[in-house]
Amino acid sequence: MSKPGVIAIMVRVPVAGQVKTRLIPALGAEGACRLYRAMVDDLLDQAEATGLPIHLFFTGGVQGQLPLSWQQIAAHLSLQQGEDLGARMAHAFATCFQEGERVVLIGSDIPDMGTEILLKAGEALVDQGVVLAPARDGGYCLLGLRRGVDVAGIFCDMPWSTDQVLAMTRQRLRARKHRVCLLPPLRDIDTPEDLLAYQKYPNPTARRVNQVLLELLPPYSLSFRRV
Repeated sequence: MSKPGVIAIMVRVPVAGQVKTRLIPALGAEGACRLYRAMVDDLLDQAEATGLPIHLFFTGGVQGQLPLSWQQIAAHLSLQQGEDLGARMAHAFATCFQEGERVVLIGSDIPDMGTEILLKAGEALVDQGVVLAPARDGGYCLLGLRRGVDVAGIFCDMPWSTDQVLAMTRQRLRARKHRVCLLPPLRDIDTPEDLLAYQKYPNPTARRVNQVLLELLPPYSLSFRRV
């Protein structure tokens, strides 16, 4: 019997001034931290609803600094390991493949990520080796892999945090003749511009995020209602 799938989530310990620093000019250090924690809270709710085990990979502090609710939802907690994002992602996959045949790895700042998308990614891995959900900034916010698929090259020498990441990743996957399921693009929130874009098309299921934004930003600047 094959092992079940696993959802891996990369998070930072929510410390004011150390998370979502590019949002500090718009929200302040405490506000940016509140928003980040709300994004993770909403995301964990969506991930938990899949019924799949959740493995949190954290950085920016020690395990005891993670909110208790995060620790309680996660089946496993691990410190991120690696010198850059690619190495940390590779470590996360290697760790999770000890728990499941299929691993869906996501970031923690994607209010549009929902249970349906996570389940669709896991289902696609039954027939295909790789699943990608593009981010609107040129990167990707979800990467799903099936155990045994050789994708080591997509983690090395990648210009992370640039608009070239998705294109280069897809090019390398094509060169290795991997079958890839491409999901619809999602928006993450890194900058004030991302925040404004999200306000125009908020996700109604991201209740904590929407509530925090209602409290932090002037009501006239918001396009969503209190939910």
